[in-house]
Amino acid sequence: MKLILKKLLIGCSLLAACNATKQPASGSADQLVVLSYNIHHANPPSQPAGFIDLDTIVATIRTSGADLVAIQELDSVTNRSNKEFQLKLLAEKLGMYYRFERTIPYGEGAYGIGLLSRYPISETMAYPLPSLEGIETEPRKMLLAKLNVKGRSVIFGCTHFDFKNAAVKMAQSRAMLDKLQQYRDYPIIIAGDFNATPEDPAIQLIEASLASSGKITDYTIPVIEPRKKIDFIFYDSKHFKLISDSVLRSYNYGSDHLPISATFRLMK
Repeated sequence: MKLILKKLLIGCSLLAACNATKQPASGSADQLVVLSYNIHHANPPSQPAGFIDLDTIVATIRTSGADLVAIQELDSVTNRSNKEFQLKLLAEKLGMYYRFERTIPYGEGAYGIGLLSRYPISETMAYPLPSLEGIETEPRKMLLAKLNVKGRSVIFGCTHFDFKNAAVKMAQSRAMLDKLQQYRDYPIIIAGDFNATPEDPAIQLIEASLASSGKITDYTIPVIEPRKKIDFIFYDSKHFKLISDSVLRSYNYGSDHLPISATFRLMK
């Protein structure tokens, strides 16, 4: 019985098609709150490896009032994270739709990226991001979801770029933009940990096509006295008007990254 249950949990984690009990979007009638958060598999950096605190991540997301959340460094039924499907648990606690995408197998489970949404998800698409021959990198992906936001189809995405090599990051930026091109008839927001600063050519390439929330001094790492910005929320300025943005600096316990937030108005 335990073996059957374990297989069912793993299958659910890889398909990531289950949905929690939903609650209505929290924003005002014409606004959309977006959060991007690298959660370090819910292991607070001040705690030992193996200490998992999903409740702190839940509290951060809930307090932010986010309607859409892009999450990086998620564990799914791994040994180090108590065999829990982290994104499913977050969705259940927050009353949100969810999708998980595995980027690498890890600890008898999976490690990857995911999306939370207060709006229904009609379709998801996942694309591998390139590596370069002779350069050692972890597999990386972009996850996109088509959402029904107040009667309109919106594309919301999450990604997590390579952290070692500038040429790989540039190749991943190009690939991301190429894939997004087929969705340019839709309003687009894509967020995540890009492992690059605003001065990096990979970020400048993205900003030639998409607007970026926040200032170049909105640093996200380290969480105590941050001095680098590597987490971004990019958006299509033809469809979205940026109302406000912030780095949630007081939420510096749950992860080695600070979460970032942006509020948009979806234009008609």
